[in-house]
Formats: sequence, C-alpha cells, structure tokens
Amino acid sequence: MTKILIPADCIELTGIVQQCLLRANQQGFIVDGIELGVSPTHTILVAKHNGTIGLLADLYTDLAPCESQDYLSSYVLSYNSTIPLSHCSEQAINTVCLAVRDGNRYLDIWHHPLTNETRALYFDSVNEANNTHHLAWVTTLFALDFPLEDCLTLARAMSNVSRETWAHDYRQFPTPVIEDSRLGIKVGWGVNQHKIQFKTVTDRNLGLYPVVDSVDWVERLLQLGVKTIQLRIKNPDQEDLEQQIKRTIELGRQYGAQVFINDYWKLAIEHGAYGVHLGQEDLEQSNLKLLYDAGIRLGLSTHGYYELLRIVQIAPSYIALGHIFATTTKQMPSEPQGLVRLALYQKLINSIPYVDDVGVPTVAIGGIDLTNASNVWQCGVSSLAVVRAITLSPEPQSVIQAFNHVMATRAHSKELSYVE
Repeated sequence: MTKILIPADCIELTGIVQQCLLRANQQGFIVDGIELGVSPTHTILVAKHNGTIGLLADLYTDLAPCESQDYLSSYVLSYNSTIPLSHCSEQAINTVCLAVRDGNRYLDIWHHPLTNETRALYFDSVNEANNTHHLAWVTTLFALDFPLEDCLTLARAMSNVSRETWAHDYRQFPTPVIEDSRLGIKVGWGVNQHKIQFKTVTDRNLGLYPVVDSVDWVERLLQLGVKTIQLRIKNPDQEDLEQQIKRTIELGRQYGAQVFINDYWKLAIEHGAYGVHLGQEDLEQSNLKLLYDAGIRLGLSTHGYYELLRIVQIAPSYIALGHIFATTTKQMPSEPQGLVRLALYQKLINSIPYVDDVGVPTVAIGGIDLTNASNVWQCGVSSLAVVRAITLSPEPQSVIQAFNHVMATRAHSKELSYVE
C-alpha cells in the first residue's frame, strides 16, 4: 500500500494528483494500491513499503522542511528561486531548482541522491501556470516508484502535453545536460555528441541476443545459427581474457554475425571488434571518440527515461532497456522496469531520429525467458537478450527455436537499415 498525503495548505493538489493517477492507470500502471489523504505536516508525503519520501514546494509554503528520521529521502522543490544559475549547483543536496532561466532556455537542476553530482535538464519554454501540475506529476511518479531523475524528466514532458494524453514524442521531453562547466557537469565521454553517429547495426531487427561468458558458448551458439551475441566476462583478471575476446571477434567474422564485447573496449578496438556494449557505469571510464574513430558499433544500457535521453545524444547503435524482470545474473542499480514502462520507453524511442529514419534499435534484457518472452516482444522491442534461459538449458537449440518462433509472431513495418 502506498499513501500520498497532501498538506491542507495545498489541498487542491489532491484533485490534480487523482487525474495523474487516472492517466497512469490508462497506460497500464497499477494504481489501486495508492491512497490519497491529508498530510499532518506542511510536507507532501509519499509513504511506500520501503520508506517515506517528503516533498516541500515553495508553490504553497515558505516554511522550512520538517525534520524526520522516518524519511527515506526528502526534497525541496524550488519553483520560484532567484538564485543565479552559477550558484544552483552549490545549493543543499536535497534542493531541486526548477525552471531556472538560462538565456533562451530553462534548466531543472538537482543533485544525484547517491553520488551528489549535479545533474540538469534543459528545455525551451515554461508555463508557470503549469507548475502545480508539474508538482502533481512529480508526486505521482514518486508514488509509482520512479527515481528522482525520471520523476523530473517525465514530469517536465507531461507539462508539454494535453491533460488527457501521455508524453511519447521525443520533442516533448527535456534534454539531459551532459556538459556545462558552470554547473560542474562533465560526463567525460570524450566525444563531441553533436558530430557523430555510431555505425548502425547490420540488421536493425537484432532478434535473439544471447549474453554469454565464454568463447566456447559464443562458438556453440554461432554454430546453431545465432546472429547477434555478446561476450560478457565479469572478471577483468581472468587469465585468458584477451585470448577469449580475440577469438570471439574472429568467430564473429567467420559466421558473419553481430558480435559485441561487453566492457573491454580497449581490447575490442585492438582486435577490430564488430561492436562493444557498455553499461552506464562503464561510460565514465571509456573513450567514445576512440570507439567511434575505430568504426565500432556501440550498444548502451539504460534504466529509465533520464538515462535513455542522455545517451541518445551520442547516437548509439542500439539501446538496451532493462532490467525488465528480476534477475540474478548481475547486481542491478534499479528496480525491475516491468512491461508497462518498457512499452512506454519503446514508444518514445520510436520517435527518436536514427540516421535517416526514426526508431533506434532496442534490446530488452533482464529475467527474460520463454514464459514471458511473448509479452516482452509485443512491447515493440527489436531484440530479446537472454542469459540463463539458454545457458542453463539442456537443449539450447530447442530454446533458440522457441524464441525465434515467438519473435516471428510480430510483423515489422519498417525496412531494415544498413550503413557501412
């Protein structure tokens, strides 16, 4: 059970939150377990099973936040801030500066709850009359278990659509700031995001995408007809690491397959890999300019709206969306996304430019097996990434055939793209 408690001094917000919950329900979110009530303080409270989030907005009060040891986290939402842009990143770590004017555009600025690094979104226009609706959406999205960065990203997009619809179009969303010295934002990706487009995958419908941990599995699956595969070796100190990567790349050429190397981008460049896959945490340690110059295709992991909109600025070859269901194959930084969010991400991605078309190829990953593959595939993704569903099966070939049958059930309306 989740409770949204609204202070009496902004009780009109209750009706707007109800409207937001209705629209979320129309998209498929489960809202039956969310109750609305009155907050005993002047702080908006979102009480969930894992703790309470406190939200204080200067739209209705100038009182200081109430101190409480019961808060999982608390945020001060500053809509009326007169703080100069250069000082926004110096504010308290729980302060969110909203719609800060920056020349001909506006910025939402906050600190990441775990790393304290400054993050920001920019957008072209703002209607102050929509501030109350923005606050209602931030509140609602917290209740739906979105993290802070996604609450702010989606709430801003929802301010740009009519009150009966959901934001799906790329142009309705704000853009995450990836470089701004004034705010101390520098992602360190080592690339000019405005001048590149990573090479596209040979086949935009990537199909079944096994992720395996040894060259033996790579060779075995290529022999069974798999055309897209990833080598993910978790231990960087593995004695034969380079030999496994080199042999995997050679096998990819031999079988004419789309073979991606997870993480070890320097070795991938050295041995001429077809592609590299990087997680969000790997991006900070990599040099995308070197990968681009080497002509290597790039796949990137994302875990929500903010990360998705951040990485499309460097035009990757595909976007991985996950984790969809609970998984035991690796430690995950986020909660399972589920099918409703996956379908919404896919609709957004379908509007994003990709070379001379729209719709970046996507890979759904995380806990996917034959019991749920059909539902995932119907969300519109380009590929299903699987790990244990194949590697733990006594008959991998029959599993591959079953997955291919699932993915043959949806007609693709777009022609395949090929860019050399």
